[in-house]
Amino acid sequence: GVKVEEDESMNAQAEKKEAEVPPINPANLTDEEILAAALAIEEAGAQAEAMTKSCTTFVLQKGPEMKSLVPAAKQVEASEMNQALAKLLKQIQELAIASEAMLAKAKQAKARVQRRTAAKEYLANLQYTFKKYDKDQDGFLSRSEVQALSKAEFGFRVPSRIIERIWQNLVDDGTKGVAVKDFQQLRIHIGIAREVARDDQRKLVTAAKLKVLESVRQGLSDRLKELMQVADEASKEVAKLETRMKPLCTRAKGMWPGEMVQLSDQSDHRIRDTAVSVDMLRSRMAGLSEGVEKRFQEDVRVFIKEQAKPLYFYLGRLEGRLQRTRNISWRFRQVAAKRKARELARLRNAAARLIRHNKRLRGCSEEELFGTTVSEEEFRKFFETADCEIRLADERFALAEEASEAAAIAMEVTRGLAPAARKDFANAAAPAAAVVPQVVAPVVVPPLSAPSVVVPPEAPATTMEVAPTSAELAADVAPTTESAAAAAAAMAEGSSSAAAESP
Repeated sequence: GVKVEEDESMNAQAEKKEAEVPPINPANLTDEEILAAALAIEEAGAQAEAMTKSCTTFVLQKGPEMKSLVPAAKQVEASEMNQALAKLLKQIQELAIASEAMLAKAKQAKARVQRRTAAKEYLANLQYTFKKYDKDQDGFLSRSEVQALSKAEFGFRVPSRIIERIWQNLVDDGTKGVAVKDFQQLRIHIGIAREVARDDQRKLVTAAKLKVLESVRQGLSDRLKELMQVADEASKEVAKLETRMKPLCTRAKGMWPGEMVQLSDQSDHRIRDTAVSVDMLRSRMAGLSEGVEKRFQEDVRVFIKEQAKPLYFYLGRLEGRLQRTRNISWRFRQVAAKRKARELARLRNAAARLIRHNKRLRGCSEEELFGTTVSEEEFRKFFETADCEIRLADERFALAEEASEAAAIAMEVTRGLAPAARKDFANAAAPAAAVVPQVVAPVVVPPLSAPSVVVPPEAPATTMEVAPTSAELAADVAPTTESAAAAAAAMAEGSSSAAAESP
């Protein structure tokens, strides 16, 4: 109770002091003082809002506890405590409302000052502009000075009739011209005259554009019919092309790669011929807007595109169909390339086996068989005169001998090596061992121009045709009989080095 009485006495003293301070008349304040006061009110309002929000939250959260604990501690009735809390919440709400009202007034005062400041700046700019074009500094704008103002500020030359109207409305009798008080009205008159002139110019341009569009419309129907006939002819050519391109994938079965490439080249040639017709149609459609003024070409182009929308749609479908034929030809060419690569690999293997077979029969090395270099003619001649019958038993026996030699070389190289070094050598020799061909089926390779050789019954064999790709074979086929020994020797040097370094 004592605390409440002290607070009430302090509030009364504060109110008495405020009453003693004379009120401030806002009319006596400058704009700077009003803006400063509004800023201070906004800061105080923000603090007051935070404080009232904190008080309200505290009362709502701790109210139930105060209703039960305070009456028991101070031995007062619970109803009195409820009334006190309700009165406190009411006071907090009133303070919040008063704070919001004060903030609204400060915001309005601030807005009025800002508008007044902007008006003063605008008026100062007007006066500056007036003085700028008042060349004789007599306080009036003459006719020539008004024209200079219009050209510089508006980019517009005022017609004589507008000048006369301005003088009738704004210039008083006995004065030299437009006074500074009528300067804003002068600007409005000039701006209206400029927009009227622009509107008249736009009307002329619109009339000219409509005239051009009408002239284009007159002959457009016949030209579109003609182009539709051209589009039908192009569609027929595309249809023929699709008919020819459709069986490409099915015809690929059983064809040689060379035939496939030749057929793909023919298809590409047909596609290019058909594309010329479609491109010609598009160029003729683009030429519909030619022959008009440059400023109207875009409008005419939009107009024609709207009128010829079905034809443009038809052209888009033609181009899509033409692109599909290109895709088919491209896929067919890819299949031909893959098949050519597989066939070339098969021919390389067959030629390599035939070369190894003849080297064994003649007991010569590669240099003795071909020399240091071999030409295409010599390579062809070798296959014409070579022994093309490869017996399975002989090839297996030769391979066994080569494997025995390779094993002997490996034994010689790994002798005296540690187990770990011997294991490393075995792992390194594995790729070289794969170079030695493993025969899984007997093969007889005929000469390039000779018929297939008849295989005796005791040595069954399979014939394999060698296509005339001797230039590629001569460049790619390498001897594999001596490659294992060469690889083994190279690895032997590395293994000997490893053995010398090992403890």
